[in-house]
Amino acid sequence: MADNETNEAVMISPSVPSPTNEEAPSLEKTKQFLLHQISVIEKHIKEIELAQSTTSMPVPPNIQAKLYALRKIQLDLVEREVKFHLKAHEMEVQYQAEFAECHDKIARIVNGLDVPELTESNPTPNDAADQPTGVPEFWLTVLKSSFLGHMIQKLDEPVLKQLQDIRVVLVSEPVPGFELLFSFAPNEYFANEVLSKKYFLRCAPNPDAPVMFDGFEIYSCEGCTIDWKDGHNLVEAPGSSFFDFFNPESMTNADYHADHNKAIMECDFQYGYHMKETIIPRAVFLFLKENIKYHYSNYYTWFDGCVDFEYLEELREGAPGRRRRWRQ
Repeated sequence: MADNETNEAVMISPSVPSPTNEEAPSLEKTKQFLLHQISVIEKHIKEIELAQSTTSMPVPPNIQAKLYALRKIQLDLVEREVKFHLKAHEMEVQYQAEFAECHDKIARIVNGLDVPELTESNPTPNDAADQPTGVPEFWLTVLKSSFLGHMIQKLDEPVLKQLQDIRVVLVSEPVPGFELLFSFAPNEYFANEVLSKKYFLRCAPNPDAPVMFDGFEIYSCEGCTIDWKDGHNLVEAPGSSFFDFFNPESMTNADYHADHNKAIMECDFQYGYHMKETIIPRAVFLFLKENIKYHYSNYYTWFDGCVDFEYLEELREGAPGRRRRWRQ
């Protein structure tokens, strides 16, 4: 995912000058460089797979006993990591009230309910700053500044201008997970005050592949029903809408290849995690288009094979897609 996690906040910032033709490498040279890097990586992967599949030299019995004992200890280490991640999640659940204090303050200023005190370093005139207008289009700008911006269509923007807040609520019972809450001002599109989406987590190694364990992973999600007003259903209107996010089942199809549906859902898991880990806690930085690196800690894990955005659009439109290799 590292290659896809480009710093879009910098890329779209007007303060960053575009490279001249002399400075920028040609598209063909860049393409050849990337192809070479991919070739090197694929060759290395094949070498590792070959080394793992090749029958090795017979191991003496005394060494076999040691290796068996070492692997048993390794599995015990994985089980202890499971306990660690579960406890860490529980601590995060308990601590979220501390974060909520700051999010409440942000929401009140953004929505014009509070006017912050001016400081000497703030050049804004008092008569301008004291106007209780809030920060117009705050969350629309935040979303468009993130890598989820590609999901927003022109027809989505008027209602996203009415988005007042985005919050995350962590839960540990009955199963670990988190819920995203999108609060809207009254609008002409739907009757809901809040749109929600739940993500469910598991923290257990695969018995057949314990080496792949890396903490929590999202394994399922659940959207909500949008009460669209007559003639304003954006999901039906543009063919592709940001509001598809709240109905993940609509993005898959029983007629599609299993890999097709798996690709879409895995990317959806990544979007949800990005909301939780970057968009909500770094919203002000995203609005200001400050230098943010989209980080993905190992606390929650997805599959490495997420498709790129153009490929995802091909999948959603039912176009024949390329076959992908997935981590098992």
